Amino acid sequence: KTAYGFPMIARWHDNMNRICFEGSYGIVAEFIEELPEDVLFLDIGANQGCTSIIASKVFKKNKSSIGAVMAYEPSSSIFNLMKKNISLNFCNNIHTFNKAVASVESELFLNESNPGNSGGSHISDKGNSVIAGPVKVDDVKAIGKYNDIYVKIDTEGYEMSVLNGLEELFEAKLIRKLIIEIDENHLMKYGNNSSQIYDHLINKGYKPTIGIQKGHYDEVFVEK
Repeated sequence: KTAYGFPMIARWHDNMNRICFEGSYGIVAEFIEELPEDVLFLDIGANQGCTSIIASKVFKKNKSSIGAVMAYEPSSSIFNLMKKNISLNFCNNIHTFNKAVASVESELFLNESNPGNSGGSHISDKGNSVIAGPVKVDDVKAIGKYNDIYVKIDTEGYEMSVLNGLEELFEAKLIRKLIIEIDENHLMKYGNNSSQIYDHLINKGYKPTIGIQKGHYDEVFVEK
């Protein structure tokens, strides 16, 4: 059983797995635990499913809740592990997608060279082939009728491309709140920086709750 109160398959060699069992998701877990009951939660970079399962449990506290999760994980092996963890917890309100989120439909490569930290897997010019594409309004409609979407993005520097992949949802004014991992060194791998993330979202009508910091941290953006 994890520190969040539900069971998961243990892989002690993997740092991301230990984070779940230790309960050290911090502000990310707080963001999810405060989700309204009837929203759609997009978990982009869902890894082994811990954050998706936390959201699922939040929604299930109220039996009449229609809250649901769309969990995106590009790694085939981690995706299969996530599916097992979801089944272990009977989370029938989580919809899973074995793909990366990007601005266009494409084939990308995922570097999974560090088995000790599956959370460090990242889009690269070589590695395992993965499919990628945007999240469209029709994808949301296939899950249910949701006017309020909350988003978590943790993609090891690929965050700007992910935001571009959510453009239809931004244009439809469906996204209310986002939590995004910010790491300048990771962003630089793709020719981006933290200022671009902030400017992009501020221009779309969101305000940060922390502001640009040094190092590695999570920022929450709220619709103005």
